[in-house]
Amino acid sequence: MKKLTISILGIALAIALSSCQSKPKMDTKTNLTFGAVKSRIVKGQTTQSEIISLLGSPNITSKNREGNEVWTYAKQSSRQEDTKATMGGGLLGTGAILGGLFGGASKAVSTTSVNTFDLIIIFDQSDIVKDYSVIASKF
Repeated sequence: MKKLTISILGIALAIALSSCQSKPKMDTKTNLTFGAVKSRIVKGQTTQSEIISLLGSPNITSKNREGNEVWTYAKQSSRQEDTKATMGGGLLGTGAILGGLFGGASKAVSTTSVNTFDLIIIFDQSDIVKDYSVIASKF
C-alpha cells in the first residue's frame, strides 16, 4: 500500500511539473506595440530571423507583385466594463418617480472598446526588412 501511495504521488508530481511551461522571452501579444516596432525594426537592417525572435511567427505570409515576401502580424483586444448607476432615492427624489416609493432606480451600463494593431513587413530578396507599415485603431 505504501509503494502504491508513493507511485501515485510521483505520477501526480510528474503531471504537475510537465504541465508547467516557461513562457518564451518575446510574446507577440505584449511585444506587438508601436514602440517595440519603431525601436527594434530597422529598414535595411533587421532580418527575418530577428523578426521571428522578436514577434514570433506571422499570422499571414504572402508575396507582393515584385516577388518580395510579406509578413502580416495582427493583434486585436477588447475590454468590457460593466457599471451600475443609481439614480435618486427616497420619497421625494428622482427615485420616487423612477424607482418606486422605497428607493432609487438603478441602471446597468456596459461599454466595450476594441483595439486593433496590424503590422505589415516587406522583405527584400536577402530576407532583410525593406519596408513596414503599422495600422492601429481604437473604437
